[in-house]
Amino acid sequence: MPSYTRRTALRACGIAALSSLAGCSALQTDDSNAEQPSYEQLDVTPVYVAEEVDLSMPAAIETVNAPHNAALLVLPDNTTTDATQAVEWLTDDRVLALLGQNAEATWLSWVQSDAFRDVFDTQGYSESEPSPTLVVGAKVGLNTTTSRYSWADAPANRDVLEALDDSLVAIEKRTPTG
Repeated sequence: MPSYTRRTALRACGIAALSSLAGCSALQTDDSNAEQPSYEQLDVTPVYVAEEVDLSMPAAIETVNAPHNAALLVLPDNTTTDATQAVEWLTDDRVLALLGQNAEATWLSWVQSDAFRDVFDTQGYSESEPSPTLVVGAKVGLNTTTSRYSWADAPANRDVLEALDDSLVAIEKRTPTG
C-alpha cells in the first residue's frame, strides 16, 4: 500500500489548484477583441456627426460626411445652425441631436422661434432639471418630440450611442405608418 506523505499531499493540492486556474485566462476578454455592441436603429441609420462633436462612431454605424445625406444629425450644443435650418431638417424627417451642456438652451431657442411655430403645432415647451447634456428631437406628425438625457459626469461614448439608439427606437414607435 502506498504511503502518503505531506509532500505528496501538497503536490496533489498544488496540481489541483493550478489545474483549476488553468482555464481562467480564457474567461478574460481583451477589450480590442470584445464584441461590439449592436443597436436596433442606430445600426441602420445614416449618421452625420459635426466636426465639433467629440463622439466616436463604431465602424458598424454608417456615417456620412454631409447633413443632407443623414437621417440623424449630431450637432454641438453651441451650433451655428439656426431655427430655419433646424425646421427644414425636421420637416425632411431628419432627427436632430444636440450634444453638450447647452443642448437644451439651443433646442428651446429653436422651439421659441417664429420659423418653428410657423411649421409645427407647438403646445408649449419645458425645461428639464437637471439640464440635459443630450437632446434628441424629431418630427412626429404636426408636432415634434424630444428625448432628453442627463449624466452626473461627462457621458461616455457608449452612453451617448445607447441614448441615441433609444431615441431612434422611441421615434420609430411614435411615427405613424402609411
